[in-house]
Amino acid sequence: MTESPTPRRMGRPRWLDVRVLGGVLLLIASIVVGAKVVGASARTSPVWVAAQDLAAGTILAPDDLVKADVNLGDRGTLYLDASSSLAGRLLHRALRAGELIPVSAVGPVGDARIVSVSVAPERMPPGVHHGSVIDLYLTSGSSSLGGSDVSTRLLQSAITVQSVAEPASGGLSGATSSEYRIALLLSPDEADALVRALPTGEPMVVLRSDGPGRLGTDAAAQGTTTARTAGAPASTASGG
Repeated sequence: MTESPTPRRMGRPRWLDVRVLGGVLLLIASIVVGAKVVGASARTSPVWVAAQDLAAGTILAPDDLVKADVNLGDRGTLYLDASSSLAGRLLHRALRAGELIPVSAVGPVGDARIVSVSVAPERMPPGVHHGSVIDLYLTSGSSSLGGSDVSTRLLQSAITVQSVAEPASGGLSGATSSEYRIALLLSPDEADALVRALPTGEPMVVLRSDGPGRLGTDAAAQGTTTARTAGAPASTASGG
């Protein structure tokens, strides 16, 4: 009697194992890479943002700045981290409200002088405050019904005001002042010339609306970055 042949079991093709394994590895890799990309896009860091329009030549005060958490990607080193204070630093160019503070826009005050100038109320326009840009004139001489011997000359142009003290009366000390006092940041030579000229007349302030300040350059020409375009609004926390 003839024996029937014994059936031989076929093994699983090896090429199928390689393909399945490769597909699983590819899926895992894509998940890991995707997670890293999403994590990087959501990562933010705190930076300083201008709380208001600031003129070049402004010595920064705490109220000039607010913190904002933004995603800057590989541009993070171009802007000032909010972990350190900027109060007392000098702004080298004009900034618009909401604009991030570039590293290149801020530096030390250096060899400069702060001069206090007293201005009569009738010679002080409304709206002058910290960060305003002004022209300072000096009026000297006297006038009468029969003639006039008054002259006016420009002392300084496009100066950034650092602070303004309003006329005060009474108080605990009893001190009174009928004039505004404005603080101006000037070079040593400019400060010397101004101090020598002030006793010869009455200063008059002209508020400018066109200038970014003596140290300023056109912010639009250099490019700006705001908290909104960087991906996050400014927070309400403030301080320099």
